[in-house]
Amino acid sequence: MNGLVDATGRPISTARMVPGASRDAGAFRDPISGWHGPQVHSPQAAARERTVMQRRAGDLAANDWAAGSALDAISMNAVGTGLLPKATIPADMLGISAEEASAIGKRMEWAWSRWVLESDVRGMCHFHDLQLLGIRSMLAQGELLHLALMLDERERQSLGRLFSFALQAVRPQRLQTPADLQTDPAVRDGVRMSSSGRPEGYYIANPAASPQDAFCNIEALSSADFSYIPTRAAHRRLVFHLFRHETEEQVRGVTTFAKGISLFRNLSDALNYELFAQVIAATFPVFIATESGQPPLPQADDGDENEGAERYHEVRPGGVYYGDLNQKPYPLESKRPSANFTSFVEIILRAMAASQGIPYETLAKDYSKTNYSSMRAALNEAWKLYNYYRQWFARSYCQPIWEMVMEEAVLRGYVSLPSSAPDFYAARELWCNASWIGPARGFVDPVKEIQAVVMALQHNLMTYGEAWGERGGDWDEGSDTILHEAPKLRRIVEAKPAQNPVTATGRNGIAPESAQADEEEKA
Repeated sequence: MNGLVDATGRPISTARMVPGASRDAGAFRDPISGWHGPQVHSPQAAARERTVMQRRAGDLAANDWAAGSALDAISMNAVGTGLLPKATIPADMLGISAEEASAIGKRMEWAWSRWVLESDVRGMCHFHDLQLLGIRSMLAQGELLHLALMLDERERQSLGRLFSFALQAVRPQRLQTPADLQTDPAVRDGVRMSSSGRPEGYYIANPAASPQDAFCNIEALSSADFSYIPTRAAHRRLVFHLFRHETEEQVRGVTTFAKGISLFRNLSDALNYELFAQVIAATFPVFIATESGQPPLPQADDGDENEGAERYHEVRPGGVYYGDLNQKPYPLESKRPSANFTSFVEIILRAMAASQGIPYETLAKDYSKTNYSSMRAALNEAWKLYNYYRQWFARSYCQPIWEMVMEEAVLRGYVSLPSSAPDFYAARELWCNASWIGPARGFVDPVKEIQAVVMALQHNLMTYGEAWGERGGDWDEGSDTILHEAPKLRRIVEAKPAQNPVTATGRNGIAPESAQADEEEKA
């Protein structure tokens, strides 16, 4: 018989527990005896906590330099000037030729280039601007909230638009649970959920305009002041509510500053206080007091003995102030910051950068202590985060919008499909297949990095499309341009090199060959 047996040959039972080591992480022993791990026990408490968190994060994004630097670093590298689509229609799966697929793809990209100009329903933003606005909202507020609208035909024609489809950017704070639905278990933090936890619709605050708007409490609004928008209408998305999922059963987003929000706020306050101390010390006011004579006797009545004495609550640079009798001046000397202030701030900044997943150099814009190897390693680590956001944003936001634009382009006749191929709706995923190209990452050492790309191409470790994509370019467009430039480059190479202008002309400004030819012609 296999397994553990006792002296009588019977199996040893493991049903009864024997003593084992106790783990400090789950015990209440010093120094973490008071750490119970705060919990949120209701959707209402979670909503209140998220609301406060969004307010604090919004304040950081608006006023804190370090928070702004982190937002710029992630959003500019992940999205930057915008993600560009490259139609990649699988010709073999649709039963068409590669030339037909390429021609249809170019037509789709042309239709897209027209729509991005009118993507904003307010007519104020390019689609690339909406991308950057969306990723910044997702980082700072924790979530993106855009509505997909279809303008009626009369409005489309009056505005001179090619497409009816447009996007409306909405502040996530509008997504709330109406006051009269607080006890509805199917509504969680402004989102109506199905029995399986799928979002079915969103309650977006839309109260009527009133002179009393300044006193409006959005949390006290009833359902009449909200617009309920379903998540989808058939296969089309009506609401783009996107956030980074960090926990199971998550309904609303969490700001990227959540893990280090106290670091950002406390460092900002510390720097402000240190700077203010230096400002006060730099004013160096001169306070002159008269020490001779006797102080006056107190009055017989109950009047204030300090009545008539002048008190200074504000000083100006270089001011001269005269005090009362027996008052001595004390010069304002600043002994701050301490000698280790710089290193202390650097440690805090490194912790803040780590909480955002970016290098210290990127957050602080300090490259004074960086060499090529360390900077290259830091950028490689940072680009893992940038690429994550880029791919997540492309598949969750850009690709569904591309499909909606292409659907309208086909219906309006801007893009024609072969009659022998499957219908658009029968093979929508195939017709709308696309890859997304983002801004190129910068060079640390251009020579070394370009040599690495060339070697990868030579050894078939990288395709030309991947190489151009890393640089933010399109291989198909680039190759067409190269073929167009090739004849000109060939003529330049074959042309004779230009001669030195001093030796190429004679004293009279005529080339020696030309002068000799003229003489031979005369002879």
